[in-house]
Amino acid sequence: MLPHLAKCAKERRTITYGELGALIGVPAFFMGQSLDVLRDQLLPRHNLPRIDALVVSKDSGEAGDSFFQGGRDALADEEYRSVMVDQREQVYAYPNWDTVVANLIAHYGD
Repeated sequence: MLPHLAKCAKERRTITYGELGALIGVPAFFMGQSLDVLRDQLLPRHNLPRIDALVVSKDSGEAGDSFFQGGRDALADEEYRSVMVDQREQVYAYPNWDTVVANLIAHYGD
């Protein structure tokens, strides 16, 4: 999953749950579980930007409610959009995605 997200980051674009799922052979409705592991374990452990912010719903163009632990109910729509723009800009600005992907694959496997 991470190599595909890194490619999106370098291209400064988002990807839908369905597109990402098709690339890795996982149904879109199971993507949340994988993204939760990325959000809760991998990204914080390696002090990386929230690359999972690039994954969006085909219908809404927004990240799912579980992007935030506990959901997004506490955020007004404008605040949510602002947070997401900020998160994506951090991901797009991060210069070392290729190195991160190579190192994590070497450490964790494919």
